[in-house]
Amino acid sequence: MILVFESLNRILSIADTTLNTEEEKRQHGFLIYMGLLMSLGGLMWGTFCLFFDLYVAASIPFSYVLITILNFSFLRQTKNFFIAQKTQILISLILPFFFQYFLGGFVSSGGNVLWSVIAVFGSFTLRDKKASIIWLLLFIAVIITSGIVDSNAKVHDLALSESYVVLFFVVNFIMIISIVFSLYYYFVSSEEDARNRLNESLEELKKAKNQLVESEKMASLGSLVSGVAHEINTPLGVGLTGISQISHEIKKMEANYHSESLTEEALLGSINSIYKLSQTIHERLNNAATLVKSFKDISADQHFEDKREFMLKDYIGNLIMSLQNPIKSKQVSIINNIDEDILLDSYPGIFSQILTNLILNSITHAFEDNTQNTIEISSKKDDVFLLEYRDNGIGITQEVQRKIFDPFFTTKRGQGGSGLGMNIVYNLVTQKLKGTMNIVNVSPHGLGFDIILDKSHIKA
Repeated sequence: MILVFESLNRILSIADTTLNTEEEKRQHGFLIYMGLLMSLGGLMWGTFCLFFDLYVAASIPFSYVLITILNFSFLRQTKNFFIAQKTQILISLILPFFFQYFLGGFVSSGGNVLWSVIAVFGSFTLRDKKASIIWLLLFIAVIITSGIVDSNAKVHDLALSESYVVLFFVVNFIMIISIVFSLYYYFVSSEEDARNRLNESLEELKKAKNQLVESEKMASLGSLVSGVAHEINTPLGVGLTGISQISHEIKKMEANYHSESLTEEALLGSINSIYKLSQTIHERLNNAATLVKSFKDISADQHFEDKREFMLKDYIGNLIMSLQNPIKSKQVSIINNIDEDILLDSYPGIFSQILTNLILNSITHAFEDNTQNTIEISSKKDDVFLLEYRDNGIGITQEVQRKIFDPFFTTKRGQGGSGLGMNIVYNLVTQKLKGTMNIVNVSPHGLGFDIILDKSHIKA
Protein backbone atom coordinates (compact mmCIF):
# COMPACT_ATOMS: atom_id res chain seq x y z
CA MET A 1 0.00 0.00 0.00
CA ILE A 2 2.88 2.35 0.83
CA LEU A 3 4.42 1.63 -2.57
CA VAL A 4 1.10 2.44 -4.25
CA PHE A 5 0.89 5.84 -2.52
CA GLU A 6 4.53 6.59 -3.30
CA SER A 7 3.95 5.73 -6.98
CA LEU A 8 0.79 7.87 -7.03
CA ASN A 9 2.65 10.82 -5.50
CA ARG A 10 5.37 10.51 -8.13
CA ILE A 11 2.77 10.55 -10.90
CA LEU A 12 0.94 13.53 -9.40
CA SER A 13 4.20 15.49 -9.31
CA ILE A 14 5.38 14.85 -12.89
CA ALA A 15 4.67 18.48 -13.86
CA ASP A 16 6.42 20.04 -10.86
CA THR A 17 9.67 21.98 -11.03
CA THR A 18 11.74 23.71 -8.37
CA LEU A 19 10.36 27.02 -9.64
CA ASN A 20 6.73 26.09 -9.01
CA THR A 21 4.90 27.45 -5.99
CA GLU A 22 2.95 25.17 -3.66
CA GLU A 23 -0.30 26.42 -5.21
CA GLU A 24 0.91 25.55 -8.73
CA LYS A 25 1.94 22.09 -7.56
CA ARG A 26 -1.56 21.54 -6.16
CA GLN A 27 -3.04 22.56 -9.54
CA HIS A 28 -0.79 20.05 -11.30
CA GLY A 29 -1.75 17.25 -8.92
CA PHE A 30 -5.47 17.99 -9.16
CA LEU A 31 -5.52 17.83 -12.97
CA ILE A 32 -3.43 14.65 -13.11
CA TYR A 33 -5.60 13.04 -10.44
CA MET A 34 -8.71 13.89 -12.50
CA GLY A 35 -7.16 12.37 -15.63
CA LEU A 36 -6.27 9.16 -13.78
CA LEU A 37 -9.77 8.73 -12.36
CA MET A 38 -11.47 9.31 -15.72
CA SER A 39 -9.00 6.92 -17.35
CA LEU A 40 -10.17 4.21 -14.96
CA GLY A 41 -13.73 4.88 -16.12
CA GLY A 42 -12.52 4.79 -19.72
CA LEU A 43 -10.91 1.38 -19.21
CA MET A 44 -14.12 0.07 -17.64
CA TRP A 45 -16.35 1.29 -20.48
CA GLY A 46 -13.88 0.28 -23.19
CA THR A 47 -13.70 -3.26 -21.83
CA PHE A 48 -17.49 -3.43 -21.67
CA CYS A 49 -17.81 -2.34 -25.32
CA LEU A 50 -15.29 -4.94 -26.47
CA PHE A 51 -17.29 -7.57 -24.62
CA PHE A 52 -20.29 -6.66 -26.82
CA ASP A 53 -18.15 -6.30 -29.97
CA LEU A 54 -18.80 -2.52 -30.08
CA TYR A 55 -15.43 -1.61 -31.56
CA VAL A 56 -16.29 1.92 -32.71
CA ALA A 57 -17.76 2.82 -29.32
CA ALA A 58 -14.83 1.12 -27.51
CA SER A 59 -12.34 3.26 -29.41
CA ILE A 60 -13.60 6.43 -27.68
CA PRO A 61 -12.92 5.55 -24.00
CA PHE A 62 -9.67 3.85 -25.02
CA SER A 63 -8.79 7.00 -26.97
CA TYR A 64 -9.31 9.01 -23.79
CA VAL A 65 -6.88 6.73 -21.95
CA LEU A 66 -4.34 6.89 -24.78
CA ILE A 67 -4.58 10.69 -25.15
CA THR A 68 -4.23 11.03 -21.37
CA ILE A 69 -1.07 8.91 -21.37
CA LEU A 70 0.41 10.90 -24.26
CA ASN A 71 -0.64 14.20 -22.67
CA PHE A 72 0.92 13.34 -19.33
CA SER A 73 4.08 12.08 -21.06
CA PHE A 74 4.26 15.41 -22.89
CA LEU A 75 3.72 17.19 -19.57
CA ARG A 76 6.47 15.21 -17.88
CA GLN A 77 8.95 16.01 -20.63
CA THR A 78 8.13 19.65 -21.33
CA LYS A 79 6.55 20.80 -18.03
CA ASN A 80 4.17 22.79 -20.25
CA PHE A 81 1.17 22.70 -17.94
CA PHE A 82 -0.78 25.28 -19.96
CA ILE A 83 -1.16 23.03 -23.03
CA ALA A 84 -1.58 19.80 -21.03
CA GLN A 85 -4.23 21.43 -18.87
CA LYS A 86 -6.36 22.64 -21.78
CA THR A 87 -5.98 19.31 -23.60
CA GLN A 88 -7.08 17.24 -20.60
CA ILE A 89 -10.09 19.41 -19.83
CA LEU A 90 -11.16 19.44 -23.49
CA ILE A 91 -11.11 15.65 -23.95
CA SER A 92 -12.89 15.23 -20.59
CA LEU A 93 -15.64 17.49 -21.91
CA ILE A 94 -16.02 16.24 -25.52
CA LEU A 95 -15.32 12.47 -25.53
CA PRO A 96 -18.20 11.47 -23.18
CA PHE A 97 -20.58 13.15 -25.64
CA PHE A 98 -19.30 11.09 -28.61
CA PHE A 99 -19.22 7.93 -26.50
CA GLN A 100 -22.87 8.44 -25.56
CA TYR A 101 -23.78 9.03 -29.21
CA PHE A 102 -22.23 5.73 -30.37
CA LEU A 103 -23.95 3.83 -27.55
CA GLY A 104 -27.37 4.88 -28.83
CA GLY A 105 -28.09 8.10 -26.93
CA PHE A 106 -28.72 9.29 -23.41
CA VAL A 107 -30.91 6.44 -22.19
CA SER A 108 -29.04 3.56 -23.83
CA SER A 109 -25.70 4.79 -22.47
CA GLY A 110 -27.00 5.43 -18.98
CA GLY A 111 -26.50 9.19 -19.32
CA ASN A 112 -22.84 8.85 -20.23
CA VAL A 113 -22.57 12.51 -21.26
CA LEU A 114 -22.77 13.42 -17.56
CA TRP A 115 -19.12 12.39 -17.30
CA SER A 116 -18.41 15.75 -18.95
CA VAL A 117 -19.22 17.50 -15.66
CA ILE A 118 -15.83 16.35 -14.40
CA ALA A 119 -14.27 18.71 -16.95
CA VAL A 120 -15.90 21.58 -15.07
CA PHE A 121 -14.13 20.44 -11.91
CA GLY A 122 -10.92 20.20 -13.91
CA SER A 123 -11.32 23.86 -14.86
CA PHE A 124 -10.74 24.73 -11.19
CA THR A 125 -7.04 24.15 -11.87
CA LEU A 126 -7.14 27.30 -14.03
CA ARG A 127 -7.57 29.38 -10.86
CA ASP A 128 -9.64 31.77 -12.95
CA LYS A 129 -13.34 32.30 -12.17
CA LYS A 130 -14.15 33.60 -15.64
CA ALA A 131 -12.43 30.63 -17.31
CA SER A 132 -14.34 28.17 -15.07
CA ILE A 133 -17.62 29.86 -16.00
CA ILE A 134 -16.74 29.49 -19.69
CA TRP A 135 -16.11 25.76 -19.24
CA LEU A 136 -19.42 25.46 -17.36
CA LEU A 137 -21.21 27.11 -20.28
CA LEU A 138 -19.45 24.72 -22.67
CA PHE A 139 -20.64 21.79 -20.53
CA ILE A 140 -24.21 23.09 -20.74
CA ALA A 141 -23.81 23.47 -24.50
CA VAL A 142 -22.63 19.84 -24.74
CA ILE A 143 -25.65 18.64 -22.72
CA ILE A 144 -28.03 20.63 -24.92
CA THR A 145 -26.34 19.32 -28.08
CA SER A 146 -26.62 15.73 -26.81
CA GLY A 147 -30.33 16.28 -26.33
CA ILE A 148 -30.70 17.70 -29.87
CA VAL A 149 -28.87 14.80 -31.56
CA ASP A 150 -30.26 12.11 -29.25
CA SER A 151 -32.83 10.96 -31.80
CA ASN A 152 -30.12 10.54 -34.45
CA ALA A 153 -28.10 8.37 -32.04
CA LYS A 154 -30.90 5.79 -31.93
CA VAL A 155 -29.35 4.02 -34.95
CA HIS A 156 -26.58 2.87 -32.58
CA ASP A 157 -29.01 1.65 -29.92
CA LEU A 158 -27.91 -1.70 -28.50
CA ALA A 159 -31.52 -2.65 -27.73
CA LEU A 160 -30.44 -3.93 -24.33
CA SER A 161 -32.96 -4.88 -21.69
CA GLU A 162 -34.26 -2.33 -19.22
CA SER A 163 -32.23 -3.94 -16.42
CA TYR A 164 -28.99 -3.25 -18.36
CA VAL A 165 -30.01 0.36 -19.00
CA VAL A 166 -30.80 0.87 -15.30
CA LEU A 167 -27.47 -0.76 -14.42
CA PHE A 168 -25.67 1.66 -16.74
CA PHE A 169 -27.37 4.62 -15.06
CA VAL A 170 -26.50 3.31 -11.59
CA VAL A 171 -22.85 2.62 -12.51
CA ASN A 172 -22.44 6.00 -14.21
CA PHE A 173 -23.97 7.94 -11.36
CA ILE A 174 -21.97 6.05 -8.74
CA MET A 175 -18.70 6.53 -10.62
CA ILE A 176 -19.34 10.18 -11.50
CA ILE A 177 -20.34 11.07 -7.94
CA SER A 178 -17.40 9.07 -6.56
CA ILE A 179 -14.94 10.82 -8.85
CA VAL A 180 -16.42 14.25 -8.10
CA PHE A 181 -16.28 13.53 -4.37
CA SER A 182 -12.75 12.20 -4.67
CA LEU A 183 -11.65 15.31 -6.55
CA TYR A 184 -13.37 17.52 -4.01
CA TYR A 185 -11.76 15.59 -1.14
CA TYR A 186 -8.36 15.83 -2.81
CA PHE A 187 -8.85 19.56 -3.36
CA VAL A 188 -10.01 20.22 0.21
CA SER A 189 -7.28 18.04 1.72
CA SER A 190 -4.53 19.69 -0.29
CA GLU A 191 -5.89 23.15 0.58
CA GLU A 192 -6.09 22.19 4.25
CA ASP A 193 -2.53 20.88 4.18
CA ALA A 194 -1.45 24.12 2.52
CA ARG A 195 -3.23 26.17 5.19
CA ASN A 196 -1.59 24.12 7.94
CA ARG A 197 1.83 24.61 6.37
CA LEU A 198 1.09 28.31 5.94
CA ASN A 199 0.03 28.61 9.59
CA GLU A 200 3.21 26.83 10.66
CA SER A 201 5.25 29.18 8.46
CA LEU A 202 3.43 32.19 9.93
CA GLU A 203 4.19 30.97 13.44
CA GLU A 204 7.83 30.54 12.52
CA LEU A 205 7.86 34.01 10.97
CA LYS A 206 6.26 35.49 14.09
CA LYS A 207 8.90 33.83 16.25
CA ALA A 208 11.66 35.02 13.92
CA LYS A 209 10.22 38.55 13.90
CA ASN A 210 9.97 38.59 17.69
CA GLN A 211 13.59 37.45 17.92
CA LEU A 212 14.63 40.16 15.46
CA VAL A 213 12.66 42.77 17.38
CA GLU A 214 14.35 41.69 20.60
CA SER A 215 17.70 41.81 18.81
CA GLU A 216 16.91 45.33 17.63
CA LYS A 217 16.02 46.32 21.18
CA MET A 218 19.28 44.84 22.42
CA ALA A 219 21.11 46.72 19.67
CA SER A 220 19.56 49.97 20.91
CA LEU A 221 20.50 49.03 24.45
CA GLY A 222 23.99 48.24 23.16
CA SER A 223 24.24 51.78 21.81
CA LEU A 224 23.32 53.06 25.27
CA VAL A 225 25.92 50.82 26.92
CA SER A 226 28.59 51.91 24.44
CA GLY A 227 27.73 55.58 24.94
CA VAL A 228 27.65 55.30 28.73
CA ALA A 229 30.96 53.38 28.79
CA HIS A 230 32.57 56.05 26.62
CA GLU A 231 31.18 58.90 28.73
CA ILE A 232 32.15 57.29 32.04
CA ASN A 233 35.68 56.70 30.83
CA THR A 234 36.50 60.45 30.88
CA PRO A 235 35.43 61.28 34.48
CA LEU A 236 37.01 58.07 35.74
CA GLY A 237 40.24 58.98 33.99
CA VAL A 238 40.15 62.47 35.53
CA GLY A 239 39.40 60.93 38.93
CA LEU A 240 42.33 58.53 38.72
CA THR A 241 44.66 61.34 37.62
CA GLY A 242 43.38 63.59 40.44
CA ILE A 243 43.87 60.89 43.05
CA SER A 244 47.43 60.33 41.82
CA GLN A 245 48.11 64.05 42.15
CA ILE A 246 46.56 64.14 45.65
CA SER A 247 48.73 61.18 46.62
CA HIS A 248 51.77 63.04 45.27
CA GLU A 249 50.89 66.19 47.28
CA ILE A 250 50.43 64.15 50.48
CA LYS A 251 53.78 62.40 50.01
CA LYS A 252 55.45 65.77 49.39
CA MET A 253 53.93 67.19 52.59
CA GLU A 254 54.98 64.08 54.51
CA ALA A 255 58.56 64.36 53.21
CA ASN A 256 58.74 68.06 54.10
CA TYR A 257 57.32 67.30 57.53
CA HIS A 258 59.90 64.63 58.32
CA SER A 259 62.70 66.84 57.07
CA GLU A 260 61.30 69.69 59.18
CA SER A 261 61.17 71.87 56.07
CA LEU A 262 57.36 72.17 55.91
CA THR A 263 56.51 75.84 55.91
CA GLU A 264 53.11 77.35 56.48
CA GLU A 265 53.05 78.61 52.89
CA ALA A 266 53.89 75.13 51.52
CA LEU A 267 51.25 73.54 53.72
CA LEU A 268 48.57 75.98 52.61
CA GLY A 269 49.60 75.49 48.96
CA SER A 270 49.31 71.72 49.24
CA ILE A 271 45.96 71.98 51.03
CA ASN A 272 44.67 74.30 48.30
CA SER A 273 45.84 71.94 45.54
CA ILE A 274 44.27 68.95 47.27
CA TYR A 275 41.01 70.87 47.74
CA LYS A 276 40.81 71.83 44.05
CA LEU A 277 41.68 68.30 42.93
CA SER A 278 39.07 66.75 45.25
CA GLN A 279 36.49 69.24 44.00
CA THR A 280 37.25 68.33 40.37
CA ILE A 281 37.11 64.61 41.17
CA HIS A 282 33.79 65.09 42.99
CA GLU A 283 32.26 66.95 40.04
CA ARG A 284 33.43 64.39 37.47
CA LEU A 285 32.39 61.39 39.56
CA ASN A 286 29.05 63.05 40.24
CA ASN A 287 28.56 63.41 36.48
CA ALA A 288 29.41 59.74 36.06
CA ALA A 289 26.99 58.77 38.83
CA THR A 290 24.23 60.84 37.19
CA LEU A 291 24.97 59.20 33.86
CA VAL A 292 24.89 55.71 35.38
CA LYS A 293 21.59 56.49 37.11
CA SER A 294 20.13 57.76 33.83
CA PHE A 295 21.33 54.65 32.06
CA LYS A 296 19.93 52.43 34.82
CA ASP A 297 16.51 54.07 34.61
CA ILE A 298 16.42 54.05 30.79
CA SER A 299 17.64 50.44 30.41
CA ALA A 300 15.28 49.15 33.12
CA ASP A 301 12.33 50.89 31.49
CA GLN A 302 13.22 49.51 28.06
CA HIS A 303 13.41 46.00 29.50
CA PHE A 304 10.26 45.88 31.63
CA GLU A 305 7.93 48.41 29.90
CA ASP A 306 6.05 49.10 33.15
CA LYS A 307 3.49 51.87 33.40
CA ARG A 308 4.29 54.68 35.81
CA GLU A 309 4.27 58.45 36.21
CA PHE A 310 7.25 60.41 34.89
CA MET A 311 8.21 63.93 33.87
CA LEU A 312 8.68 63.74 30.12
CA LYS A 313 11.23 66.55 29.77
CA ASP A 314 13.54 65.14 32.47
CA TYR A 315 13.18 61.62 31.12
CA ILE A 316 14.12 62.67 27.59
CA GLY A 317 17.01 64.63 29.05
CA ASN A 318 18.31 61.46 30.70
CA LEU A 319 17.89 59.58 27.43
CA ILE A 320 19.86 62.22 25.51
CA MET A 321 22.61 62.01 28.13
CA SER A 322 22.78 58.23 27.67
CA LEU A 323 23.22 58.65 23.90
CA GLN A 324 26.07 61.14 24.05
CA ASN A 325 28.57 58.90 22.28
CA PRO A 326 26.63 58.45 18.97
CA ILE A 327 25.36 62.04 19.26
CA LYS A 328 28.92 63.41 19.49
CA SER A 329 30.06 61.21 16.57
CA LYS A 330 28.00 63.38 14.19
CA GLN A 331 28.16 66.55 16.32
CA VAL A 332 24.39 66.56 16.70
CA SER A 333 22.69 69.19 18.81
CA ILE A 334 19.47 67.91 20.39
CA ILE A 335 17.04 70.60 21.52
CA ASN A 336 14.70 69.38 24.27
CA ASN A 337 11.69 71.70 23.94
CA ILE A 338 9.31 69.54 25.94
CA ASP A 339 7.14 71.55 28.35
CA GLU A 340 8.51 71.21 31.87
CA ASP A 341 5.07 70.64 33.42
CA ILE A 342 4.11 67.60 31.30
CA LEU A 343 3.60 64.68 33.67
CA LEU A 344 2.74 61.45 31.89
CA ASP A 345 1.15 58.32 33.28
CA SER A 346 2.33 55.93 30.60
CA TYR A 347 5.15 53.61 29.59
CA PRO A 348 8.52 55.37 29.83
CA GLY A 349 10.32 52.36 28.35
CA ILE A 350 8.24 52.61 25.19
CA PHE A 351 8.95 56.33 24.90
CA SER A 352 12.64 55.50 25.40
CA GLN A 353 12.61 52.88 22.63
CA ILE A 354 10.75 55.20 20.26
CA LEU A 355 13.04 58.19 20.76
CA THR A 356 16.22 56.07 20.84
CA ASN A 357 15.32 54.58 17.46
CA LEU A 358 14.36 57.97 16.01
CA ILE A 359 17.58 59.62 17.21
CA LEU A 360 19.80 56.75 16.03
CA ASN A 361 17.91 56.68 12.73
CA SER A 362 18.61 60.39 12.19
CA ILE A 363 22.28 59.95 13.13
CA THR A 364 22.65 56.97 10.77
CA HIS A 365 20.61 58.17 7.78
CA ALA A 366 19.92 61.90 7.97
CA PHE A 367 23.25 63.57 8.72
CA GLU A 368 25.95 63.20 6.07
CA ASP A 369 28.39 65.77 7.47
CA ASN A 370 29.35 67.06 10.91
CA THR A 371 28.07 70.64 10.66
CA GLN A 372 24.91 72.16 12.11
CA ASN A 373 23.13 68.85 12.66
CA THR A 374 20.08 69.51 14.79
CA ILE A 375 17.27 67.44 16.27
CA GLU A 376 14.37 69.16 18.02
CA ILE A 377 11.87 67.37 20.26
CA SER A 378 8.80 69.30 21.39
CA SER A 379 5.26 68.70 22.59
CA LYS A 380 1.77 70.12 22.60
CA LYS A 381 -1.28 69.17 24.58
CA ASP A 382 -4.84 70.11 23.78
CA ASP A 383 -7.56 67.65 22.84
CA VAL A 384 -4.73 65.20 22.16
CA PHE A 385 -1.12 64.86 23.23
CA LEU A 386 1.31 65.61 20.38
CA LEU A 387 4.99 64.69 20.47
CA GLU A 388 6.93 66.35 17.63
CA TYR A 389 10.29 65.10 16.38
CA ARG A 390 12.25 67.05 13.74
CA ASP A 391 15.72 66.80 12.22
CA ASN A 392 17.41 69.04 9.62
CA GLY A 393 19.03 66.15 7.75
CA ILE A 394 18.87 65.26 4.06
CA GLY A 395 15.23 64.12 4.18
CA ILE A 396 13.79 61.18 2.25
CA THR A 397 12.26 60.60 -1.18
CA GLN A 398 8.57 59.88 -1.75
CA GLU A 399 9.40 56.25 -2.52
CA VAL A 400 11.27 55.80 0.78
CA GLN A 401 8.47 57.65 2.59
CA ARG A 402 5.96 55.06 1.35
CA LYS A 403 8.07 52.18 2.65
CA ILE A 404 9.72 53.65 5.75
CA PHE A 405 7.51 51.75 8.23
CA ASP A 406 7.67 48.44 6.32
CA PRO A 407 9.51 45.64 8.15
CA PHE A 408 13.03 44.93 6.86
CA PHE A 409 13.06 48.00 4.62
CA THR A 410 16.35 49.90 4.87
CA THR A 411 18.43 52.19 2.69
CA LYS A 412 21.57 50.86 4.40
CA ARG A 413 21.34 47.23 3.29
CA GLY A 414 24.72 45.57 3.81
CA GLN A 415 25.88 48.48 5.98
CA GLY A 416 24.44 47.31 9.28
CA GLY A 417 20.81 48.35 8.69
CA SER A 418 18.27 45.72 9.78
CA GLY A 419 15.21 47.57 8.46
CA LEU A 420 13.35 47.02 11.73
CA GLY A 421 14.00 50.28 13.61
CA MET A 422 11.19 52.38 12.12
CA ASN A 423 8.85 49.39 11.98
CA ILE A 424 9.37 48.88 15.71
CA VAL A 425 8.71 52.58 16.33
CA TYR A 426 5.49 52.46 14.29
CA ASN A 427 4.25 49.32 16.06
CA LEU A 428 5.08 50.76 19.50
CA VAL A 429 3.12 53.93 18.74
CA THR A 430 0.10 52.28 17.12
CA GLN A 431 -0.15 49.03 19.11
CA LYS A 432 1.38 49.71 22.51
CA LEU A 433 0.41 53.37 22.93
CA LYS A 434 -2.73 53.14 20.73
CA GLY A 435 -1.75 56.30 18.87
CA THR A 436 -0.97 57.41 15.34
CA MET A 437 2.29 58.38 13.69
CA ASN A 438 2.59 60.76 10.74
CA ILE A 439 5.57 61.67 8.59
CA VAL A 440 6.36 65.39 8.28
CA ASN A 441 8.58 66.92 5.60
CA VAL A 442 10.71 69.65 7.17
CA SER A 443 11.44 72.74 5.05
CA PRO A 444 13.82 73.31 3.31
CA HIS A 445 15.05 69.80 4.00
CA GLY A 446 14.88 67.31 6.80
CA LEU A 447 12.40 64.86 8.24
CA GLY A 448 9.98 64.85 11.12
CA PHE A 449 7.39 62.68 12.82
CA ASP A 450 4.22 63.60 14.69
CA ILE A 451 3.23 61.09 17.36
CA ILE A 452 -0.40 61.69 18.35
CA LEU A 453 -1.74 60.09 21.54
CA ASP A 454 -5.02 60.52 23.39
CA LYS A 455 -5.13 62.50 26.63
CA SER A 456 -5.27 59.37 28.77
CA HIS A 457 -1.45 59.36 28.76
CA ILE A 458 -1.35 62.76 30.49
CA LYS A 459 -1.57 62.76 34.26
CA ALA A 460 -4.32 65.15 35.29
